[in-house]
Amino acid sequence: MKRMMATLFSGLVLLQGFAFAAPKTTVVLWNRIFEDWNRAYCEKMAAAYNAQSTTVNLDQQFIPGDGWDEKMKAAQASGTAPDIYLMNYGGIPWLARDGMLLKMDSLLPAAAWNDLYDNVKKFISYKGGFYAYPQLLEPATVLYYRKDLFQQAGLDPNKPPRTWDELIADAKKLTTKQVFGLSIPGFGGDVGWSTWGWQQTASGHMAISDDWSRATVQDQGYLDLANFFKRVYAEKVVPAQPLGGYADITPFAQGGTAMAFCGSWAIGEIRNNYQDMVDKIGVAPAPTKDGKPFTPTVGGWTYVLDAKTKVAQPAADYINWLLASDPSRPAEFFSVAKYSKFSPRKSVDAFIKKSNEAMNDPWMKTISEQVVPYTVAEPLYAWDISMAVDTALQSVVVSNASPADALAKAADSITTYIKTNDYSTKKP
Repeated sequence: MKRMMATLFSGLVLLQGFAFAAPKTTVVLWNRIFEDWNRAYCEKMAAAYNAQSTTVNLDQQFIPGDGWDEKMKAAQASGTAPDIYLMNYGGIPWLARDGMLLKMDSLLPAAAWNDLYDNVKKFISYKGGFYAYPQLLEPATVLYYRKDLFQQAGLDPNKPPRTWDELIADAKKLTTKQVFGLSIPGFGGDVGWSTWGWQQTASGHMAISDDWSRATVQDQGYLDLANFFKRVYAEKVVPAQPLGGYADITPFAQGGTAMAFCGSWAIGEIRNNYQDMVDKIGVAPAPTKDGKPFTPTVGGWTYVLDAKTKVAQPAADYINWLLASDPSRPAEFFSVAKYSKFSPRKSVDAFIKKSNEAMNDPWMKTISEQVVPYTVAEPLYAWDISMAVDTALQSVVVSNASPADALAKAADSITTYIKTNDYSTKKP
């Protein structure tokens, strides 16, 4: 009888434990569908978090990129937006200005913010507050070059060009009947965004003034850049028609050119699909007119909180766990990405550099030390403004327009856009 009572008592205690266990808080995360390895990593992390958390259940949903905008707008309109979602840097100030994002300063520990590189903090800030936590950086301009073809042309494979003059001289030596010496951003859209870093480096600014009130494309820096484009085509070291889009490293990896510009994401493409070429390829910062450091723009993805979330702290806790705490966790992401993307956190960089895999990776070392520290945010202004510069550079190359005349027309086009749209009031 005593044994039966003891058993009943233990069962009641157990049932009471189940009855009074607090239910987990559900946090909904919308992630984007990228590469298969990216999704696998995100699923692994979400499962690990749910397994160790006694208070939060993360509901991670993957949304195709081509359906993202429509689905997000519908969810925001109906009040069913996810608590957390992925966003690129360029959208943060606009949504923060419109009250769509939650300020995150107090939701993550101070150490998380202090660990970010200073230039990255600017990418996620609006009026002194932080409205996102960054996952990765992808510099948009890196020089890829064939070390084996350098040797065949009598060039030092350990000394890639650092100036425009050296770039053109090397490209001339590398150009043969089978291979072009160089490929650069093509026209019809690619130049619109892929030369943002070139514009910043050449002139020290982008195409409109800081207050968005006037065009700034007629100074010496923009003239120099237009003349550079004209010269590389005149020297016939680049294809008259691009062999592919700027974001696609395939023509270079398949042997169409000896040098090419692309973003850091090309590393993943080369290592996954052109493994036999890895040892033949080198990476370097993009050359500049005078050899000073190039200033590339940087893209990338961040995690943000919807302004209307009712579970702000639990949602922020997942972001902190995934991205802002133990450096080994995000470091795994960069390893899986084959170091084609880079960390916004100082401690994660330090952790990565201690691993044998990273220490023996010259591409990672070059980009993290000679490219990432000089990156700037992508411009926030309208695509029409970027395309005015694209049109100017195209007319210099294709129509033999003088750089001064072409840039004057670009300035007129930008000025008209600014006036028509009262653009100085639109800056977030």
